Amino acid sequence: MNERYCTVVLVICFAILCPAFSLFADGVIVPYNVMPEPTLLGEFYSVKYHRVWVDIEEQMATTTVEQAFVNETGRPIEVQYIFPLPHSAQVNKFTLIVGDKEIEGRILAKDEARRIYEEIVRSQRDPALLEYIEYGMIRTNVFPLPPHGEQKVKLVYSELLTKDGNRIEYRYPLNTEKFSRELLQQVSIDVELESSSPMKTVYSPSHNISPQWNSDRRVTGRWSDENIRPDNDFRLFWALSEEEVGATMFAYRPDKSEDGFFLLLASPRAEIDKTKVIKKNVILVLDISGSMSGEKIEQARGAARFVAENINPGDRFNVVFYNDIVDPLWDELQEYDSDTRVEALSHIGGVEAGGSTDIHAALTTALGQIKDKSRPNFIIFLTDGLPTSGITELDKIVEGVREANKHNTRLFCFGVGYDVNAVLLDRLGAENHGLAEYVPPGEDIEGKVSRFYAKIQNPALTNITIDYGDVRVRDVYPRTTPDLFKGGQLVIVGRYRDFGKEDIVISGVAGDKKQSFEYSLDFAEKTDIEEFSFVARLWAQKKIGWLIEQIRLHGEEKELVEEIVRLSTRYGIMTQYTSFLADEEVEVANIDANVIIAHEAIADRAFEVTGAAGVSQSIASGKLQQDAQAPAKAAYIAESGEEMSVDVIKIIGSKTFYLKKEVWIDAEYNEDMELTEVEQFADDYFTLANSEPTQAQYITFAPQKDIIVVIGGQAYKIIAPK
Repeated sequence: MNERYCTVVLVICFAILCPAFSLFADGVIVPYNVMPEPTLLGEFYSVKYHRVWVDIEEQMATTTVEQAFVNETGRPIEVQYIFPLPHSAQVNKFTLIVGDKEIEGRILAKDEARRIYEEIVRSQRDPALLEYIEYGMIRTNVFPLPPHGEQKVKLVYSELLTKDGNRIEYRYPLNTEKFSRELLQQVSIDVELESSSPMKTVYSPSHNISPQWNSDRRVTGRWSDENIRPDNDFRLFWALSEEEVGATMFAYRPDKSEDGFFLLLASPRAEIDKTKVIKKNVILVLDISGSMSGEKIEQARGAARFVAENINPGDRFNVVFYNDIVDPLWDELQEYDSDTRVEALSHIGGVEAGGSTDIHAALTTALGQIKDKSRPNFIIFLTDGLPTSGITELDKIVEGVREANKHNTRLFCFGVGYDVNAVLLDRLGAENHGLAEYVPPGEDIEGKVSRFYAKIQNPALTNITIDYGDVRVRDVYPRTTPDLFKGGQLVIVGRYRDFGKEDIVISGVAGDKKQSFEYSLDFAEKTDIEEFSFVARLWAQKKIGWLIEQIRLHGEEKELVEEIVRLSTRYGIMTQYTSFLADEEVEVANIDANVIIAHEAIADRAFEVTGAAGVSQSIASGKLQQDAQAPAKAAYIAESGEEMSVDVIKIIGSKTFYLKKEVWIDAEYNEDMELTEVEQFADDYFTLANSEPTQAQYITFAPQKDIIVVIGGQAYKIIAPK
């Protein structure tokens, strides 16, 4: 194949842990001398599916990728595989199978690879490959792609992952947004981790893989979706620790003159020692009012059965049925055994719906059964309606429940449907060490409650406090540190001022014993790379959720609205109240004007307490606060409950760009900055990419639009060919 690439090139790349590595790519077809003029990469093919299996033993990761590529043209095309290879990669094995045939590959040095990347970019007039200009390449033999046909490609590679202290990272590129003509029918990632040392804090900042702990030494996880264009890399971190509770921290401080951002993760030993199981008290408070009749009561029975069948031996429990009459199964908590289990299941199976709803009496009765705080105490409260019997005033219900909660009971509320008072449930959860979740119409009550109970079934550490030593921290979220459960983990974000290694102490109660765990963690003075920029975005997301909750629960304040607008603008985290930022006429840099617009939106919407509008706002603020992943795209939950994507806002790396009058504008840009114009594909364009290789993504993401971007304090306008 000649060096001018008279064939078509298919590119698949992968990421290996590297301090300065930021790679976003997947399959790409690069036509040359096939069409009469240069064409954007990916316009002539699509990816049908993308399936990934990752097996990691110790630090050796074997990745198997299967993709089906579809030729969208009516002519046969010769294609070649190119594999961008970072200079620090430690690849031990590489196998490529097309159909049933294995194809050999060879490695190109960085200088030769750079020349090929530049050649493709210049000839195709498409910058998509420019971000790989600092990396080597594996090149394979040519194979055909039939007209309007598809070809399955299987790629297997092994890599040795490097360890940073006790933490290891795996990374896989999954950004197909700019490379596939059509949506992918299916995308999936299956991960299996095995280690001879106990693992803790398995965490993906990019995708919710819901780790399943088979043991401390084996963890599996899965993420999948359909009809999408994945737009961010898959990243996975885990830490090795012999401690009963392990912890790790990510620090991100791009400017040492400003406070940094930190993400603290802590998780307990996954294996459950039956001799050390912490005994707890659990009360399920179940709404059986008339509005629960039909499918709702069937699902509620199923949820109650799940809880009753999964109480741990030695736990004490009860079920409180209520409508306008409160009817506890027993007059006091009962120790769980085979007899109480059978009795509980019998009563749950026979319950019928009818009557009105006395929320105040139901909760105060349940709280009255909890006599001491020597055990963790949990109430799971389920309702589908408004308080219509007994005390019905919101403030009096909240005050009465708070006064009745004498033993630090955690209250977890589940609102079913749209006829609930969302603000009431939010306040009940927030003021009683718990939270509120919602089950919109059509969602499975039994499944949601069952999944939640499975998470809290085995407490590991309660009443947690964190001592950050001499490091001054602020704006820490969540504001109240939650309990830690087997199979779960703490996700704490905040800002920090001081820097250096510091001994952090996490303390809490395990059963009737106080325990403390000490960790030496590094608060960076300055981070020169963007590897951990997700920490800042995750912090902003959680703070916005908390600010919205404060406005809904306690009323609007100008300072809160201003902070929501500022953070939403900078980090691209949209809400119902800041979705106007997508309007082409709205100036992103005009914070004062945008605060006025947000104030009006909040006044119109934020104080809805019931119906789809009220529930959707509570769901939205709860999701912002509870999610462990920073958003990869701009989206928000509308009043209807539907998630709305915002295509004219792009989150790329640590930056947010807004499309205004056909120009993508960096949120950090303001009109007082002097603009340096750079023509796309001119020599100084390539010079800029080479001088800031880790930020090349910011000048390559929109090949047909002008881009205004701030790099190193300098504003550039990238002029696209007209």
